[in-house]
Amino acid sequence: MSTSSPLILVSNSGSSSLKFAIYPVGERQPLASGLAERLGQSDASIRIDVDGAKNKNPLTPTNHQGAVDALMAFLKERGWFERVAAVGHRVVNGGERFTESRIVTDDAMIEEIGTCPFAPLHNTAHAIGMRAAVHAFPSLTQVAVFDTAFHQTMKPEAFLYALPRKYYRDLGVRRYGAHGTSHRYVSGETIRLLGLDPNDSGVIVCHLGNGSSATAVLNGKCVDTSMGLTPLEGLVMGTRTGDVDYGALAYIAKKTGLDVDGLEKMANRESGLLGLSEMSNDCRTPTEAAQPGNH
Repeated sequence: MSTSSPLILVSNSGSSSLKFAIYPVGERQPLASGLAERLGQSDASIRIDVDGAKNKNPLTPTNHQGAVDALMAFLKERGWFERVAAVGHRVVNGGERFTESRIVTDDAMIEEIGTCPFAPLHNTAHAIGMRAAVHAFPSLTQVAVFDTAFHQTMKPEAFLYALPRKYYRDLGVRRYGAHGTSHRYVSGETIRLLGLDPNDSGVIVCHLGNGSSATAVLNGKCVDTSMGLTPLEGLVMGTRTGDVDYGALAYIAKKTGLDVDGLEKMANRESGLLGLSEMSNDCRTPTEAAQPGNH
């Protein structure tokens, strides 16, 4: 491989992390990869795996922009910045408008992605990553790959809620799912590694992290998934409730005076593992606390 061969930068900006990798064009193994994690917390850090070494450093500032800035500095330090030929961005939710991967055309498109109401913890972070990449590489092709695209094969009986149909017709309220790029890849690899018939196979995929979801894949196509209109529905997650009786939320609102915005913040940012443990949304923290006997 030539030291001047073009590179592809792949960015996955999540709710509390930024994962990235740098690939030579046509290669399956990255030159480098990394993870900025615990974003928004005082101990945020970035780890870059390159040349067999794992370099980890604290982040300042501790947010998504700080992670993007650190990544750009690394590319320049290695002399790879000028070799980047294209940038790919993972995006959680494209709604009904973005049903397949799309070239990022202008800031209006980034704004539309960033203000998508169906993934409040993620799409804002995606927009930050895209704007930073467009600013750093203004002449390069940038592609947005939408997690919801894989779930577009669901039939109405799987994606419709039992709500008045006008809310789907007028507002686009339906199950969109998430983690589609992960579910597509993992189901495909499962079929390949187990030697299953791609046209006669059923696989259940679990994507587990700060955000988690399960998807049923029949003959390579999604037929149902646990996440819904937003990534809030389904499994218990880092800071999200997962499935919860709406009546419980209504009861909490009546007793505490929380408005809709307050309920949304509580359900998205203060619940899940964080709410249950009252410690952290990171699995490692309650796991470590459990060792000496913390119930």
